[in-house]
Amino acid sequence: MSHTSDNESSLKKLLKRLLMPWSRLSSKAPLEPVTVTDLLDDIPGGDTNLLPVSATENDLEVVVPMWPVSNPRPGRPELLKLFWDEVEVDEESWEVPVQPRDLILSVPKDKLTAGPHVLRYEVTNASFDTSLSEPLEILIDLQSPVLGADQGLLTVAEDAEEIVRDGLTERYLSNHDQRLRTQVPGYTTPKAGDTVIYYWDTEPFAEMEAGEHTLTSEDTTKPIYIDFPGTLVRERGDGDRYVYYAIKDRAGNISALPRPLKLSVSAGLRALPLLSIEQTTGEQDNLRLALNDLVPPLLIKVPAEAVVYPDETLRVEWGQPADPGYYSTSNEYLGRARQFEVPEDKVAAQGATTIQVNYVVSGDKRHDYHSPPVGLAIASLSRGLPQVQLEGVRSQIFKLSEAVERNHVTLGTWKFMAEGQWVDIWVTGTLGNGQEAEPHQVLKNYPVTVDDVENGIDARNDAVVLKSYLSTLLLNNPFTVHVNVSFNQGHSWVKFPILSPQLQA
Repeated sequence: MSHTSDNESSLKKLLKRLLMPWSRLSSKAPLEPVTVTDLLDDIPGGDTNLLPVSATENDLEVVVPMWPVSNPRPGRPELLKLFWDEVEVDEESWEVPVQPRDLILSVPKDKLTAGPHVLRYEVTNASFDTSLSEPLEILIDLQSPVLGADQGLLTVAEDAEEIVRDGLTERYLSNHDQRLRTQVPGYTTPKAGDTVIYYWDTEPFAEMEAGEHTLTSEDTTKPIYIDFPGTLVRERGDGDRYVYYAIKDRAGNISALPRPLKLSVSAGLRALPLLSIEQTTGEQDNLRLALNDLVPPLLIKVPAEAVVYPDETLRVEWGQPADPGYYSTSNEYLGRARQFEVPEDKVAAQGATTIQVNYVVSGDKRHDYHSPPVGLAIASLSRGLPQVQLEGVRSQIFKLSEAVERNHVTLGTWKFMAEGQWVDIWVTGTLGNGQEAEPHQVLKNYPVTVDDVENGIDARNDAVVLKSYLSTLLLNNPFTVHVNVSFNQGHSWVKFPILSPQLQA
Protein backbone atom coordinates (compact mmCIF):
# COMPACT_ATOMS: atom_id res chain seq x y z
CA MET A 1 0.00 0.00 0.00
CA SER A 2 1.61 3.35 -1.07
CA HIS A 3 1.37 5.09 2.28
CA THR A 4 4.93 6.38 2.76
CA SER A 5 6.87 9.47 1.74
CA ASP A 6 8.62 7.32 -0.88
CA ASN A 7 5.68 8.02 -3.20
CA GLU A 8 6.26 11.74 -3.03
CA SER A 9 10.03 11.55 -3.68
CA SER A 10 9.52 9.03 -6.50
CA LEU A 11 6.97 11.28 -8.14
CA LYS A 12 9.27 14.30 -7.92
CA LYS A 13 12.14 12.38 -9.49
CA LEU A 14 9.90 11.06 -12.25
CA LEU A 15 8.57 14.52 -13.04
CA LYS A 16 12.05 16.00 -13.13
CA ARG A 17 13.30 13.30 -15.50
CA LEU A 18 10.25 13.32 -17.76
CA LEU A 19 9.73 17.03 -17.97
CA MET A 20 13.32 18.13 -18.53
CA PRO A 21 13.14 17.73 -22.33
CA TRP A 22 9.64 19.14 -22.32
CA SER A 23 10.83 22.34 -20.63
CA ARG A 24 13.50 22.79 -23.28
CA LEU A 25 11.02 22.34 -26.13
CA SER A 26 8.27 24.60 -24.84
CA SER A 27 8.82 28.35 -24.91
CA LYS A 28 5.20 29.40 -24.69
CA ALA A 29 2.42 29.07 -22.13
CA PRO A 30 1.46 25.40 -21.73
CA LEU A 31 -2.00 24.11 -22.53
CA GLU A 32 -4.38 23.14 -19.76
CA PRO A 33 -3.85 19.66 -18.29
CA VAL A 34 -6.11 16.72 -19.10
CA THR A 35 -9.03 15.66 -16.91
CA VAL A 36 -9.41 12.13 -15.53
CA THR A 37 -12.97 11.85 -14.27
CA ASP A 38 -12.22 8.70 -12.28
CA LEU A 39 -9.75 10.49 -9.98
CA LEU A 40 -10.82 10.69 -6.35
CA ASP A 41 -11.40 14.09 -4.78
CA ASP A 42 -8.44 15.21 -2.70
CA ILE A 43 -8.87 15.23 1.08
CA PRO A 44 -6.77 16.86 3.82
CA GLY A 45 -3.78 14.66 4.58
CA GLY A 46 -4.55 12.23 1.76
CA ASP A 47 -2.75 11.41 -1.47
CA THR A 48 -3.26 13.88 -4.32
CA ASN A 49 -4.89 12.79 -7.58
CA LEU A 50 -5.39 9.24 -6.36
CA LEU A 51 -6.89 6.79 -8.85
CA PRO A 52 -9.25 4.18 -7.37
CA VAL A 53 -8.43 0.53 -7.92
CA SER A 54 -11.72 0.06 -9.78
CA ALA A 55 -10.52 2.47 -12.48
CA THR A 56 -7.56 0.21 -13.31
CA GLU A 57 -9.77 -2.68 -14.40
CA ASN A 58 -10.35 -1.13 -17.84
CA ASP A 59 -8.67 1.37 -20.11
CA LEU A 60 -8.52 4.76 -18.40
CA GLU A 61 -10.63 7.48 -19.98
CA VAL A 62 -8.85 10.83 -20.39
CA VAL A 63 -10.56 14.06 -21.48
CA VAL A 64 -8.38 16.61 -23.28
CA PRO A 65 -9.55 20.24 -22.96
CA MET A 66 -10.05 22.04 -26.27
CA TRP A 67 -7.03 24.18 -27.12
CA PRO A 68 -7.51 27.92 -27.87
CA VAL A 69 -6.78 27.97 -31.63
CA SER A 70 -7.91 25.18 -33.94
CA ASN A 71 -8.25 25.26 -37.75
CA PRO A 72 -7.83 21.82 -39.31
CA ARG A 73 -8.70 21.47 -42.99
CA PRO A 74 -8.19 19.02 -45.83
CA GLY A 75 -4.50 18.45 -46.38
CA ARG A 76 -3.61 20.46 -43.27
CA PRO A 77 -4.57 18.25 -40.31
CA GLU A 78 -4.26 18.85 -36.58
CA LEU A 79 -2.59 16.12 -34.52
CA LEU A 80 -3.21 15.23 -30.86
CA LYS A 81 -0.89 12.89 -28.96
CA LEU A 82 -1.43 11.60 -25.41
CA PHE A 83 1.60 10.62 -23.32
CA TRP A 84 1.74 8.42 -20.21
CA ASP A 85 5.13 8.73 -18.51
CA GLU A 86 6.45 10.19 -21.81
CA VAL A 87 5.30 7.15 -23.75
CA GLU A 88 2.74 7.88 -26.44
CA VAL A 89 -0.42 5.87 -25.68
CA ASP A 90 -3.08 7.42 -27.92
CA GLU A 91 -3.24 9.64 -30.98
CA GLU A 92 -5.93 11.41 -33.01
CA SER A 93 -5.82 13.66 -36.08
CA TRP A 94 -8.45 15.73 -37.90
CA GLU A 95 -8.89 17.56 -41.18
CA VAL A 96 -12.32 18.80 -40.07
CA PRO A 97 -13.36 20.80 -36.98
CA VAL A 98 -12.67 18.95 -33.73
CA GLN A 99 -15.79 17.68 -31.91
CA PRO A 100 -16.09 17.23 -28.10
CA ARG A 101 -16.31 13.45 -28.46
CA ASP A 102 -12.99 13.49 -30.34
CA LEU A 103 -11.24 14.77 -27.22
CA ILE A 104 -11.89 11.60 -25.20
CA LEU A 105 -8.75 9.47 -25.31
CA SER A 106 -7.59 6.53 -23.23
CA VAL A 107 -4.63 4.94 -21.49
CA PRO A 108 -4.42 1.16 -22.03
CA LYS A 109 -5.19 -0.97 -19.02
CA ASP A 110 -1.74 -2.59 -19.05
CA LYS A 111 -0.15 0.81 -18.40
CA LEU A 112 -2.08 1.30 -15.15
CA THR A 113 0.61 -0.03 -12.84
CA ALA A 114 1.24 0.85 -9.21
CA GLY A 115 3.06 4.06 -8.41
CA PRO A 116 3.20 7.68 -9.57
CA HIS A 117 2.53 8.54 -13.22
CA VAL A 118 2.38 11.64 -15.41
CA LEU A 119 -0.16 12.40 -18.13
CA ARG A 120 0.31 15.09 -20.74
CA TYR A 121 -0.51 15.74 -24.41
CA GLU A 122 0.82 17.57 -27.44
CA VAL A 123 -1.13 19.39 -30.15
CA THR A 124 0.38 20.05 -33.57
CA ASN A 125 -1.68 22.53 -35.55
CA ALA A 126 -2.17 22.90 -39.30
CA SER A 127 0.97 25.05 -39.45
CA PHE A 128 3.06 22.24 -37.88
CA ASP A 129 3.42 24.25 -34.67
CA THR A 130 3.45 21.98 -31.58
CA SER A 131 2.06 23.07 -28.20
CA LEU A 132 2.62 21.11 -24.98
CA SER A 133 0.22 20.77 -22.05
CA GLU A 134 0.70 21.09 -18.34
CA PRO A 135 1.36 17.64 -16.85
CA LEU A 136 -1.18 15.89 -14.62
CA GLU A 137 0.35 13.81 -11.84
CA ILE A 138 -1.54 10.63 -10.95
CA LEU A 139 -0.96 8.10 -8.19
CA ILE A 140 -2.03 4.45 -8.51
CA ASP A 141 -2.08 2.44 -5.27
CA LEU A 142 -2.53 -1.32 -5.71
CA GLN A 143 -1.07 -2.44 -2.36
CA SER A 144 -3.46 -3.67 0.32
CA PRO A 145 -2.94 -2.45 3.90
CA VAL A 146 -0.67 -4.72 5.96
CA LEU A 147 -2.09 -5.59 9.37
CA GLY A 148 -0.23 -5.06 12.62
CA ALA A 149 1.04 -7.36 15.33
CA ASP A 150 -0.45 -10.72 16.27
CA GLN A 151 -2.19 -11.08 12.90
CA GLY A 152 -4.06 -7.85 13.52
CA LEU A 153 -5.88 -9.20 16.60
CA LEU A 154 -8.00 -6.56 18.36
CA THR A 155 -7.20 -5.95 22.03
CA VAL A 156 -9.65 -4.93 24.75
CA ALA A 157 -8.69 -1.40 25.75
CA GLU A 158 -10.39 -1.24 29.19
CA ASP A 159 -10.30 -3.79 32.01
CA ALA A 160 -9.28 -6.62 29.74
CA GLU A 161 -8.74 -8.92 32.71
CA GLU A 162 -12.44 -8.66 33.59
CA ILE A 163 -13.37 -9.80 30.10
CA VAL A 164 -10.95 -12.73 30.40
CA ARG A 165 -12.36 -13.69 33.80
CA ASP A 166 -16.11 -13.09 33.37
CA GLY A 167 -16.68 -12.60 29.68
CA LEU A 168 -18.59 -9.60 28.32
CA THR A 169 -21.40 -9.12 30.84
CA GLU A 170 -24.20 -6.65 31.36
CA ARG A 171 -22.28 -5.35 34.37
CA TYR A 172 -19.21 -4.68 32.25
CA LEU A 173 -21.25 -2.67 29.73
CA SER A 174 -22.94 -0.74 32.52
CA ASN A 175 -19.58 0.19 34.03
CA HIS A 176 -18.02 1.16 30.69
CA ASP A 177 -20.50 3.65 29.20
CA GLN A 178 -22.54 0.89 27.56
CA ARG A 179 -19.82 -0.07 25.11
CA LEU A 180 -16.85 -2.35 24.56
CA ARG A 181 -13.77 -0.42 23.48
CA THR A 182 -11.14 -2.28 21.44
CA GLN A 183 -7.89 -1.09 19.91
CA VAL A 184 -6.59 -1.75 16.39
CA PRO A 185 -2.91 -2.73 16.39
CA GLY A 186 -0.76 -0.37 14.34
CA TYR A 187 -0.66 -1.26 10.65
CA THR A 188 1.40 -0.13 7.64
CA THR A 189 0.66 2.80 7.33
CA PRO A 190 -2.50 4.66 8.49
CA LYS A 191 -3.49 7.46 6.16
CA ALA A 192 -6.39 9.90 5.88
CA GLY A 193 -9.20 8.25 3.95
CA ASP A 194 -8.55 4.72 5.23
CA THR A 195 -11.79 3.08 6.35
CA VAL A 196 -11.94 0.67 9.25
CA ILE A 197 -14.82 -1.77 8.70
CA TYR A 198 -15.63 -3.80 11.79
CA TYR A 199 -17.60 -6.97 12.41
CA TRP A 200 -19.41 -8.70 15.27
CA ASP A 201 -20.12 -12.29 14.23
CA THR A 202 -22.03 -15.19 15.68
CA GLU A 203 -19.79 -17.53 13.64
CA PRO A 204 -16.16 -16.92 12.62
CA PHE A 205 -15.87 -14.74 9.50
CA ALA A 206 -19.62 -14.54 8.88
CA GLU A 207 -18.84 -10.87 8.05
CA MET A 208 -21.79 -9.42 9.97
CA GLU A 209 -20.90 -5.74 9.72
CA ALA A 210 -21.21 -3.67 12.87
CA GLY A 211 -20.08 -0.31 11.49
CA GLU A 212 -17.22 1.56 9.90
CA HIS A 213 -15.07 4.61 10.51
CA THR A 214 -13.08 6.65 7.98
CA LEU A 215 -9.84 8.08 9.31
CA THR A 216 -9.09 11.77 9.22
CA SER A 217 -5.57 13.15 9.11
CA GLU A 218 -5.76 13.66 12.88
CA ASP A 219 -6.75 10.02 13.44
CA THR A 220 -3.52 8.78 11.90
CA THR A 221 -1.40 10.22 14.73
CA LYS A 222 -3.17 8.54 17.64
CA PRO A 223 -4.45 5.08 18.63
CA ILE A 224 -7.36 3.75 16.59
CA TYR A 225 -10.24 2.48 18.70
CA ILE A 226 -13.37 0.59 17.72
CA ASP A 227 -16.31 1.00 20.11
CA PHE A 228 -19.01 -1.67 19.99
CA PRO A 229 -22.19 -0.23 21.59
CA GLY A 230 -24.12 -2.22 24.16
CA THR A 231 -27.23 -2.06 21.99
CA LEU A 232 -25.40 -3.92 19.24
CA VAL A 233 -23.98 -6.45 21.72
CA ARG A 234 -27.45 -7.23 23.04
CA GLU A 235 -29.11 -7.25 19.62
CA ARG A 236 -26.68 -9.93 18.42
CA GLY A 237 -27.27 -12.09 21.45
CA ASP A 238 -25.38 -14.05 24.09
CA GLY A 239 -22.85 -16.80 23.48
CA ASP A 240 -19.48 -16.93 21.75
CA ARG A 241 -18.93 -13.94 19.49
CA TYR A 242 -16.12 -13.16 17.04
CA VAL A 243 -14.91 -9.58 16.71
CA TYR A 244 -12.56 -8.31 14.01
CA TYR A 245 -12.16 -5.68 11.30
CA ALA A 246 -10.74 -4.94 7.86
CA ILE A 247 -8.86 -1.90 6.57
CA LYS A 248 -9.84 -0.47 3.18
CA ASP A 249 -7.66 2.33 1.89
CA ARG A 250 -8.99 5.28 -0.07
CA ALA A 251 -8.03 3.68 -3.38
CA GLY A 252 -10.19 0.66 -2.55
CA ASN A 253 -7.53 -1.89 -1.58
CA ILE A 254 -8.70 -4.01 1.34
CA SER A 255 -6.61 -5.86 3.88
CA ALA A 256 -6.79 -9.52 4.76
CA LEU A 257 -9.11 -10.29 7.65
CA PRO A 258 -7.25 -10.49 10.96
CA ARG A 259 -7.45 -13.18 13.60
CA PRO A 260 -10.80 -12.61 15.34
CA LEU A 261 -11.09 -11.75 19.01
CA LYS A 262 -13.31 -14.40 20.61
CA LEU A 263 -15.62 -13.17 23.38
CA SER A 264 -18.00 -15.00 25.67
CA VAL A 265 -21.05 -12.74 25.85
CA SER A 266 -23.71 -12.81 28.55
CA ALA A 267 -24.99 -9.27 28.34
CA GLY A 268 -28.50 -9.88 29.60
CA LEU A 269 -30.30 -10.31 26.32
CA ARG A 270 -33.70 -11.63 27.31
CA ALA A 271 -36.23 -13.81 25.59
CA LEU A 272 -38.94 -11.33 24.64
CA PRO A 273 -41.53 -13.16 22.54
CA LEU A 274 -43.90 -11.35 20.22
CA LEU A 275 -46.98 -9.77 21.76
CA SER A 276 -50.49 -10.60 20.60
CA ILE A 277 -53.42 -8.31 19.79
CA GLU A 278 -57.01 -9.40 20.25
CA GLN A 279 -59.47 -9.25 17.33
CA THR A 280 -56.72 -9.37 14.71
CA THR A 281 -55.93 -11.84 11.94
CA GLY A 282 -52.72 -12.80 10.16
CA GLU A 283 -49.29 -14.08 11.10
CA GLN A 284 -47.64 -13.53 14.47
CA ASP A 285 -45.55 -10.54 13.40
CA ASN A 286 -47.80 -9.34 10.57
CA LEU A 287 -51.35 -8.75 11.77
CA ARG A 288 -54.46 -7.08 10.37
CA LEU A 289 -57.23 -5.24 12.19
CA ALA A 290 -60.61 -4.28 10.66
CA LEU A 291 -62.07 -1.20 12.35
CA ASN A 292 -65.49 -2.07 10.95
CA ASP A 293 -65.56 -5.27 13.03
CA LEU A 294 -63.76 -4.06 16.14
CA VAL A 295 -65.63 -4.31 19.43
CA PRO A 296 -63.89 -2.30 22.19
CA PRO A 297 -61.82 -2.78 24.21
CA LEU A 298 -58.83 -3.58 22.02
CA LEU A 299 -56.35 -5.44 24.24
CA ILE A 300 -52.65 -6.05 23.75
CA LYS A 301 -51.26 -9.11 25.52
CA VAL A 302 -47.64 -9.55 26.58
CA PRO A 303 -46.79 -13.27 26.78
CA ALA A 304 -46.05 -14.86 30.13
CA GLU A 305 -42.69 -16.07 28.75
CA ALA A 306 -41.38 -12.48 28.60
CA VAL A 307 -38.88 -11.98 31.44
CA VAL A 308 -39.91 -9.08 33.65
CA TYR A 309 -38.41 -8.77 37.12
CA PRO A 310 -40.45 -7.46 40.09
CA ASP A 311 -38.62 -4.11 40.21
CA GLU A 312 -39.13 -3.45 36.50
CA THR A 313 -41.89 -1.72 34.54
CA LEU A 314 -43.66 -3.20 31.53
CA ARG A 315 -45.20 -0.86 28.98
CA VAL A 316 -46.67 -1.25 25.50
CA GLU A 317 -45.96 1.04 22.55
CA TRP A 318 -48.76 1.60 20.01
CA GLY A 319 -47.02 3.00 16.94
CA GLN A 320 -43.99 5.26 16.94
CA PRO A 321 -43.68 8.61 18.79
CA ALA A 322 -44.03 10.54 15.50
CA ASP A 323 -47.25 8.70 14.53
CA PRO A 324 -50.49 10.70 14.91
CA GLY A 325 -52.10 7.97 17.03
CA TYR A 326 -49.04 7.07 19.10
CA TYR A 327 -49.91 5.70 22.54
CA SER A 328 -47.86 4.24 25.37
CA THR A 329 -49.13 2.83 28.67
CA SER A 330 -47.98 0.78 31.64
CA ASN A 331 -51.46 0.49 33.17
CA GLU A 332 -52.87 -3.00 32.97
CA TYR A 333 -56.50 -3.38 31.93
CA LEU A 334 -58.84 -3.96 34.91
CA GLY A 335 -56.12 -5.72 36.84
CA ARG A 336 -55.51 -8.30 34.13
CA ALA A 337 -51.84 -9.19 34.24
CA ARG A 338 -49.91 -8.18 31.12
CA GLN A 339 -52.97 -6.97 29.22
CA PHE A 340 -53.19 -3.36 28.09
CA GLU A 341 -56.03 -1.44 26.45
CA VAL A 342 -55.55 0.92 23.50
CA PRO A 343 -58.12 3.77 23.64
CA GLU A 344 -60.65 3.86 20.81
CA ASP A 345 -59.52 7.25 19.53
CA LYS A 346 -55.91 6.04 19.26
CA VAL A 347 -57.06 2.98 17.31
CA ALA A 348 -59.21 5.04 14.96
CA ALA A 349 -56.38 7.55 14.43
CA GLN A 350 -54.33 4.80 12.81
CA GLY A 351 -56.98 3.79 10.26
CA ALA A 352 -55.68 3.02 6.75
CA THR A 353 -52.08 2.79 8.03
CA THR A 354 -49.60 0.13 9.07
CA ILE A 355 -47.92 0.61 12.44
CA GLN A 356 -45.50 -1.20 14.70
CA VAL A 357 -46.58 -2.42 18.11
CA ASN A 358 -44.19 -3.69 20.76
CA TYR A 359 -43.54 -3.73 24.49
CA VAL A 360 -40.63 -2.46 26.56
CA VAL A 361 -39.19 -3.70 29.86
CA SER A 362 -37.36 -1.06 31.90
CA GLY A 363 -36.35 -0.23 35.43
CA ASP A 364 -32.80 -1.45 36.00
CA LYS A 365 -31.45 2.11 35.51
CA ARG A 366 -29.14 0.98 32.74
CA HIS A 367 -31.15 0.33 29.64
CA ASP A 368 -34.51 -0.70 28.24
CA TYR A 369 -35.35 -4.07 26.73
CA HIS A 370 -37.48 -3.79 23.58
CA SER A 371 -39.50 -6.68 22.21
CA PRO A 372 -39.49 -7.40 18.49
CA PRO A 373 -42.12 -5.22 16.81
CA VAL A 374 -45.36 -6.58 15.41
CA GLY A 375 -46.54 -5.02 12.16
CA LEU A 376 -50.24 -4.16 12.29
CA ALA A 377 -52.21 -3.10 9.19
CA ILE A 378 -55.38 -1.27 10.21
CA ALA A 379 -58.20 -1.11 7.69
CA SER A 380 -60.06 2.19 7.62
CA LEU A 381 -63.57 2.58 8.96
CA SER A 382 -65.97 2.26 6.03
CA ARG A 383 -69.32 0.95 7.32
CA GLY A 384 -71.97 2.50 9.50
CA LEU A 385 -70.95 6.06 8.68
CA PRO A 386 -73.84 8.56 8.92
CA GLN A 387 -75.05 10.48 5.89
CA VAL A 388 -75.06 14.24 6.21
CA GLN A 389 -78.51 15.87 6.37
CA LEU A 390 -79.63 19.28 5.06
CA GLU A 391 -82.66 21.13 6.37
CA GLY A 392 -85.27 21.53 3.65
CA VAL A 393 -84.42 18.35 1.72
CA ARG A 394 -87.48 16.16 1.23
CA SER A 395 -87.49 13.07 -0.96
CA GLN A 396 -84.09 14.12 -2.33
CA ILE A 397 -85.48 17.50 -3.48
CA PHE A 398 -84.58 20.95 -2.16
CA LYS A 399 -87.02 23.78 -3.07
CA LEU A 400 -85.61 27.30 -3.01
CA SER A 401 -89.07 28.78 -2.68
CA GLU A 402 -89.53 27.04 0.66
CA ALA A 403 -85.97 27.56 1.94
CA VAL A 404 -84.86 29.87 4.72
CA GLU A 405 -81.68 31.92 4.40
CA ARG A 406 -79.68 29.68 6.79
CA ASN A 407 -80.37 25.99 6.14
CA HIS A 408 -78.93 23.79 8.85
CA VAL A 409 -76.61 20.87 8.17
CA THR A 410 -76.48 18.00 10.63
CA LEU A 411 -74.34 14.90 10.90
CA GLY A 412 -75.07 11.99 13.21
CA THR A 413 -72.60 10.22 15.44
CA TRP A 414 -70.32 7.44 14.24
CA LYS A 415 -68.29 4.56 15.59
CA PHE A 416 -65.15 5.71 17.43
CA MET A 417 -66.31 9.33 17.36
CA ALA A 418 -64.21 11.27 19.86
CA GLU A 419 -63.49 14.78 21.03
CA GLY A 420 -60.77 16.46 18.94
CA GLN A 421 -61.45 14.72 15.64
CA TRP A 422 -61.78 17.08 12.66
CA VAL A 423 -64.77 17.50 10.38
CA ASP A 424 -64.95 19.18 6.95
CA ILE A 425 -68.36 19.82 5.34
CA TRP A 426 -68.76 21.65 2.03
CA VAL A 427 -71.18 22.03 -0.87
CA THR A 428 -70.48 21.84 -4.62
CA GLY A 429 -72.72 22.36 -7.59
CA THR A 430 -73.13 23.82 -11.07
CA LEU A 431 -73.78 27.51 -11.75
CA GLY A 432 -76.63 28.70 -13.94
CA ASN A 433 -74.16 29.23 -16.80
CA GLY A 434 -73.03 25.61 -16.62
CA GLN A 435 -69.69 26.31 -14.90
CA GLU A 436 -68.63 24.65 -11.65
CA ALA A 437 -69.44 26.81 -8.65
CA GLU A 438 -66.86 27.67 -6.05
CA PRO A 439 -67.29 25.25 -3.12
CA HIS A 440 -69.32 26.59 -0.22
CA GLN A 441 -67.51 25.73 3.03
CA VAL A 442 -69.82 24.81 5.88
CA LEU A 443 -67.18 23.57 8.34
CA LYS A 444 -63.40 23.51 7.94
CA ASN A 445 -61.16 21.51 10.32
CA TYR A 446 -63.96 21.66 12.84
CA PRO A 447 -62.88 19.99 16.12
CA VAL A 448 -65.46 17.59 17.51
CA THR A 449 -66.66 18.55 20.99
CA VAL A 450 -68.01 16.52 23.87
CA ASP A 451 -71.53 17.72 22.97
CA ASP A 452 -71.02 16.58 19.39
CA VAL A 453 -70.10 13.10 20.58
CA GLU A 454 -73.41 12.97 22.44
CA ASN A 455 -75.71 14.67 19.93
CA GLY A 456 -73.95 14.80 16.57
CA ILE A 457 -72.66 17.77 14.58
CA ASP A 458 -74.71 21.03 14.68
CA ALA A 459 -75.78 20.61 18.26
CA ARG A 460 -75.10 24.37 18.48
CA ASN A 461 -76.81 25.26 15.17
CA ASP A 462 -73.72 26.81 13.57
CA ALA A 463 -73.41 24.57 10.48
CA VAL A 464 -75.53 26.07 7.69
CA VAL A 465 -75.82 26.29 3.91
CA LEU A 466 -76.83 29.76 2.75
CA LYS A 467 -79.83 30.16 0.47
CA SER A 468 -77.96 32.93 -1.31
CA TYR A 469 -75.33 30.38 -2.39
CA LEU A 470 -77.90 27.82 -3.53
CA SER A 471 -79.67 30.54 -5.52
CA THR A 472 -76.62 30.80 -7.79
CA LEU A 473 -76.82 27.14 -8.78
CA LEU A 474 -78.50 25.59 -11.81
CA LEU A 475 -82.15 24.67 -11.19
CA ASN A 476 -83.43 21.15 -11.76
CA ASN A 477 -79.91 19.90 -11.22
CA PRO A 478 -78.35 18.16 -8.21
CA PHE A 479 -75.91 19.79 -5.84
CA THR A 480 -73.77 17.83 -3.37
CA VAL A 481 -73.01 18.08 0.33
CA HIS A 482 -69.67 16.45 1.14
CA VAL A 483 -68.22 15.28 4.47
CA ASN A 484 -64.65 14.30 5.37
CA VAL A 485 -63.61 13.29 8.88
CA SER A 486 -60.05 13.05 10.18
CA PHE A 487 -59.37 10.83 13.18
CA ASN A 488 -55.81 12.14 13.48
CA GLN A 489 -55.82 15.95 13.21
CA GLY A 490 -55.58 16.11 9.44
CA HIS A 491 -52.95 13.46 8.71
CA SER A 492 -55.53 11.44 6.79
CA TRP A 493 -59.26 11.73 6.01
CA VAL A 494 -62.22 9.36 5.76
CA LYS A 495 -64.96 10.16 3.24
CA PHE A 496 -68.48 9.92 4.65
CA PRO A 497 -71.61 9.33 2.53
CA ILE A 498 -72.59 12.37 0.44
CA LEU A 499 -76.01 13.97 0.02
CA SER A 500 -77.00 14.98 -3.55
CA PRO A 501 -80.53 16.46 -3.65
CA GLN A 502 -82.04 18.08 -6.73
CA LEU A 503 -82.39 21.85 -6.61
CA GLN A 504 -85.83 23.16 -7.64
CA ALA A 505 -87.40 26.60 -7.75
